Amino acid sequence: MHKTSFLKNLSSQQRRVGLVIALNVAIVIIESSVGVISGSLALLSDAWHNLSDVLALVVTVIALGLGTKAATSEMTFGYVRSEMMATFINASFLSLLMFWVAFEALERLLHPVLVDGWLTMITAGVALLINTLSAVILGGHTHEHSHEHSHQHHEHHEHHHDLNVQAAFWHMASDAILSLAVVLGGGAMILWGVPWVDSVLSLLFAGVILFASTKLLRTSFASLMDRADPLMLEKLSQILKNHPMIKEIHDIHLINPSSKEHHFSAHIILDEGLNLKEVEEIIETLRLALLHAGATHTLLQPETAKYLKEDGKYCNAH
Repeated sequence: MHKTSFLKNLSSQQRRVGLVIALNVAIVIIESSVGVISGSLALLSDAWHNLSDVLALVVTVIALGLGTKAATSEMTFGYVRSEMMATFINASFLSLLMFWVAFEALERLLHPVLVDGWLTMITAGVALLINTLSAVILGGHTHEHSHEHSHQHHEHHEHHHDLNVQAAFWHMASDAILSLAVVLGGGAMILWGVPWVDSVLSLLFAGVILFASTKLLRTSFASLMDRADPLMLEKLSQILKNHPMIKEIHDIHLINPSSKEHHFSAHIILDEGLNLKEVEEIIETLRLALLHAGATHTLLQPETAKYLKEDGKYCNAH
């Protein structure tokens, strides 16, 4: 009863990603086991890469679930940073593994190890089929329309949740290509008896995966350190500057706590003669424009020119 209720509470996106997680866990078990038996480092490195994808897919499911979880008095921003925290840890772990794979591959180039080509090729072929099936499952990334989107902020979240699943789709597609490379490598070992192909493929995989994990590390670290995207910051700031009722702006901040969230805040200098209703109308107009430009959370503090010093600098009251 509880299990049925739990499954019903999952979105179609979560169920699709959950199925892909199960398929990739099977790949990890099969490839790592056969990799040890056959002596194929390429199979082992591909298995570890799939393990990192499993962790990333788990994060995707959690992100899809936590995105609808309301903030609390203790977690006032909710769990918005969980995605980047997990990404940073996963990418760090994957990078260390790939350094080990590269070291082992170089060792095997100097001291070749006999690899079972048939076992490697068959196992990689199974992984290729599962990865292709996973990509097909995630490929139907359509919007869920079980509820009408009456609020544009909610629509923005739904759109990025779809992008999150699309990113998982491309992970699976790239895994299928890597599995195909292992199949071809196994065929080369069978046809020409060249054991170094496994080591070369392992080095190639390590390089490609390290490139991808370094990018993830850089992105997640920047998010955790609240680094702003300068282009987006300028675009959002320009919206404020272009408003005819705003004299100046200052204390502008932009943070990206997750791949879906862009929190923007600024102090805006308005004319002293405006009444409260007029100020509220200006702020609502700006919030809508900023939302369309990508700001998912906006905080605008209206001020008068008394905060502006004669030298053009601002006196911030804290």
